[in-house]
Amino acid sequence: MAASQIIPGKTGAGESDLQARYIHFSDYTFLKKGENRNGYAVNLWKTAMGAHFALFPNLNANDPAWRKLFRNVQFRRALSLAINRHEINQAVYFGLTLEGNNTVLPDSGLYQPEYREKWATFDLKKANAMLDALGLEKRNDRGIRLLPDGRPMEIIIETSGEDTEQADVLELVHDTWKAAGIKLFTRPSQREVFRNRIFTGETLMSVWSGLPNALPTPDSSPEELAPTSQQHLQWPKWGQYFQSRGAVGERPATPEAVELLDLYLAWRKSVDREQRAKIWRRMLDIHAEQVFSIGVIAAVPQPVVVNKALRNVPKKGTYNWSPGAHLGVYRPDTFWFADQDRKAN
Repeated sequence: MAASQIIPGKTGAGESDLQARYIHFSDYTFLKKGENRNGYAVNLWKTAMGAHFALFPNLNANDPAWRKLFRNVQFRRALSLAINRHEINQAVYFGLTLEGNNTVLPDSGLYQPEYREKWATFDLKKANAMLDALGLEKRNDRGIRLLPDGRPMEIIIETSGEDTEQADVLELVHDTWKAAGIKLFTRPSQREVFRNRIFTGETLMSVWSGLPNALPTPDSSPEELAPTSQQHLQWPKWGQYFQSRGAVGERPATPEAVELLDLYLAWRKSVDREQRAKIWRRMLDIHAEQVFSIGVIAAVPQPVVVNKALRNVPKKGTYNWSPGAHLGVYRPDTFWFADQDRKAN
């Protein structure tokens, strides 16, 4: 048993026979340097989340001024347009990732290019014009826009504090948002505190990964696309309302969120695969237009470290909980050691 922060170091020292959990793409160069010296190989597998990095404006935020803005689709679109995803891809991920919205991946039969591209192309001029059109043209002497109540537009983005990679990405988002007149601050915290603050509406915006399964079929549940759970960081109170059957939380307050919920319930009742696919596509259309979460990059390669004596571990694969149960789909019960001395140990 080891703390998650030291697992990359211990793995790089050859102390693990098979390791992917708690290892990130940012560890890849370090791990590659130890390959020959410590008897392991580093393979890069695909990942299958809708976004490796996404921003979640809290539509249930307690602050009334920010809540009103977050529920305005033009504001969410402007925030998305003011992110230079190409720069982030090149600077942090060596150009190896997929830029765009939090949505299904190209390998899914439900994929359409506009799902990933709409409102996700860097356009600072357009973002500024949209913010001006919302009546946010007033700025302070530092060039930061002012909220309708006169406060500077300073967004605190909260993280679980588990990944320095998030800080690198947020630093680049900070620079382009500042050019749009919005000041970004980061607040890391412990995971339980992080989630509880979101649930209670204290958090304005948070960082997490996107759709857990971005390779769905029409028969996969689209529950992640509708306000069905308190765990959804963009609308926790709406999700809680659904989960509790109205006992707690808040009733969804935008027509698009209500439509998503109606579509999800229709999907649950449908037994026709073509109808289910139609429902999926309508829900994906809504998300592309509404930008309820702001995807940044996806398909970040996952390092998988394998002892060179360990057999049957594929060099290429997909590392994701759903689908695949991480390593489970590759039947780890069939992995074996060719080195008899290593096996005896």
